[in-house]
Amino acid sequence: MAGDRAQQILDFLELADRFKFVERRGYVTGGERRENDAEHTWHMALVALLLHGEIENRADVDLGKALSMILVHDLVEIEAGDTYAYDDAAIEGQDEREQAAADKIFGTLPEDLGKRFRALWEEFEARQTPEARFAKACDNFQGFMQNAISGGRAWRENGVGKEDTRRRTDFPRGVDPVFDALITRLYERTDREGSFG
Repeated sequence: MAGDRAQQILDFLELADRFKFVERRGYVTGGERRENDAEHTWHMALVALLLHGEIENRADVDLGKALSMILVHDLVEIEAGDTYAYDDAAIEGQDEREQAAADKIFGTLPEDLGKRFRALWEEFEARQTPEARFAKACDNFQGFMQNAISGGRAWRENGVGKEDTRRRTDFPRGVDPVFDALITRLYERTDREGSFG
């Protein structure tokens, strides 16, 4: 490995360490502190690993590729920040912020790796391939589950009602029945616990 390439990789890995400090609006279990992007991504990857064998079209979904998308899907938030899923004002301009962040972050890598990571990120965002749809379903599911298992604190703080959450749960429910079954159980839990206030 050439010295410049090695240094670019090390510099990128140091930059990626900032991922641990990107705070999300949701809370960890028990609601004691907010979740960060690194925790979200790890949890989402675990969801994918667990559910891949449960989905109907598992033969069509390359788990390695889906996991690769999961690992890079939110790296742009190191520069762009996390956009809360229920903040309509913040959602405006999100694409432009994230495109600029992708240029900057993936541009720090050696060209071949930068193109590879950028392509994975773009594929995830487009949601057209089986892997991207599965990865995005895991993303939405994890975010919803995290809110449910933290007692709905972020939902209540941000005035998010049960019907508002459908914009995040409808997509995974349409990807595979396993997501529908799990989300149904989580809605039953939120109803029992009064998570929406």
